[in-house]
Amino acid sequence: MKYIYVIVILIALASCNKNEAISMRWDLTGCSNPWDSHINLDTFTTEGYNQGIYDYLTAQGIEVNYVSSEFDSSKVELCYACHCKTGEVIIISIPKKEKRKLKKLAGNNQFNLEFY
Repeated sequence: MKYIYVIVILIALASCNKNEAISMRWDLTGCSNPWDSHINLDTFTTEGYNQGIYDYLTAQGIEVNYVSSEFDSSKVELCYACHCKTGEVIIISIPKKEKRKLKKLAGNNQFNLEFY
């Protein structure tokens, strides 16, 4: 019986892989995104914007697999303030070990915006 516990613990420890990819999301806002003051775009394409986010995150020392986005109409807020959500959701694929670094980028903002 003792050996079974040891085997179960070893399997559990081996299955915890910090390089396993996870997806974090950010609800894009009018102008309260962590990367807004760091991206200079010469195009307004989605691919260009996602590449700008990728470049910003890697410059912050975060290992990024890829950045993509999708539109979710249930998240649209009809206002023009900086903290209003546009409905665009940024999806950032990172290794699990980078989750804490990414969440720190949101900082303590007054609108409770965060990566999820």
